[in-house]
Amino acid sequence: MKKAITCLLSLMLVFSVAVCFAEETEPFFAQFDGFVWSFCSGAGAWSTDMQIAPDGSFMGYFHDSDMGDAEDTYPNGTIYYCSFSGTLSLVEQIDEYSWKIRVDALNYVDKPAETIEDGVRYIYSPSCGLSEGDEMVLYRPGAPVANFSEDMAFWAHLYDYPEMPSELANWFLSSEANNSGFEGTLIEQ
Repeated sequence: MKKAITCLLSLMLVFSVAVCFAEETEPFFAQFDGFVWSFCSGAGAWSTDMQIAPDGSFMGYFHDSDMGDAEDTYPNGTIYYCSFSGTLSLVEQIDEYSWKIRVDALNYVDKPAETIEDGVRYIYSPSCGLSEGDEMVLYRPGAPVANFSEDMAFWAHLYDYPEMPSELANWFLSSEANNSGFEGTLIEQ
């Protein structure tokens, strides 16, 4: 009887450890399901937008419209574009407000090309704000912004408020190497 109880307790302990381990290993990026990440100034006709899947893979699109760049063969202007995909990984948690994230892969879907359709010239262009191998910093809402550089504050749209806030309202993924910042916003589902 003692052996049966000992065996049962051992199995319960193993099962408890397995459940705890499973809970701790839920993919970090799963919390961003349904978010759109945008790198844009808020003025002008350009942006790099992406979505991150629970496994850390991402896909996105870059576009930059220059309607002033027109000629007789393309009177409606020029649009630079690309579609891309890739993978991210969690490197480490920096503090209670931030994590280091690495862009492990960045792949372009489109082949370099230039076409004219409906009076618009379309030119393939690499994305803006992302690069393979870049280590970015992810900040959660509530992160203090006192130590943000002017560029980071600009890309996080902190200057859009009547008064500079003391903390972030949204998620923010910042790249010092690319002088960029992606604001993460949950889209209504």
